[in-house]
Amino acid sequence: MSAATRRVGFLGAGAMGAGMVRRLLAAGHRVTVWERTPGRHAALAADGAAVARAIADVVRDADAVVGCLADTAVTRDVWLGADGVTAHARAGQTLIEHGTFDPALAAEIADAAARCGCAFLDAPVSGGPERARSGELVTMVGGGRAAFDAARGLLGAYAARAEWAGPSGSGQRLKLVNQYLVSVHVVAAAEASALVLRAGLDPAVAHAVLMRGWAASAMLDRALPRAAADDFADTGAPVARILEAQGMIADMMRDAGVDSRLLAPARAAFDRAVATGAAELDLTAVVLPYLT
Repeated sequence: MSAATRRVGFLGAGAMGAGMVRRLLAAGHRVTVWERTPGRHAALAADGAAVARAIADVVRDADAVVGCLADTAVTRDVWLGADGVTAHARAGQTLIEHGTFDPALAAEIADAAARCGCAFLDAPVSGGPERARSGELVTMVGGGRAAFDAARGLLGAYAARAEWAGPSGSGQRLKLVNQYLVSVHVVAAAEASALVLRAGLDPAVAHAVLMRGWAASAMLDRALPRAAADDFADTGAPVARILEAQGMIADMMRDAGVDSRLLAPARAAFDRAVATGAAELDLTAVVLPYLT
């Protein structure tokens, strides 16, 4: 893949994917989008993306096919289904999936891609919709090193940092470590935010102080201002989105022989938030049960 304008097929134009598509368009790529949810790609069409009715139409003319899909089941269907990407891929295409899914599935897709003469990279991203829009995502990539090196220019349209993590599935395994830390940090930030508010402390002062010392974290930076403003509108990173990853984290820890003392209570806090109606709110809404 050269540095010249590429034809990119993009699957999954949700909160994360839409920002990535706009970054690709801004970088001069010709992008064709396909989305499972009807109507979601209308704004992207207005921004210059072509719209495909079927996966085959996305794959047919693309130099690279990029996905940012919701979960393992959707990823399996879109990439390996009877009318999925690998059913239509042609030799020489680069295939990249940025969603978070079962690492074992990454190896399955890579094998199917290889039979088509293609390279597949599992390349989950971190940074949320905000950094997708600004082009400051971080991506951890599993797959062949040569394929990763060839795709770096494309990844650079929306990722400020791309790191090769190892063979197929390595990107997903590293993302699960990321999601473990996010899960624990969200709960810690929720409890700290609740403590600040219930103790009658000024949340603005608390935020200014805590974010300038050892207590600082990305999740605290998100959680405390939202808790103070009682504003948990979905930003594209809802509470429910991380639940599947937490199950895979538990499996990964079991297989690695890591006896976690933090994952179970973190999962319980997320489950409690879901049970109280916060499933589709921003993930910082984990704080709500602490405040009622």
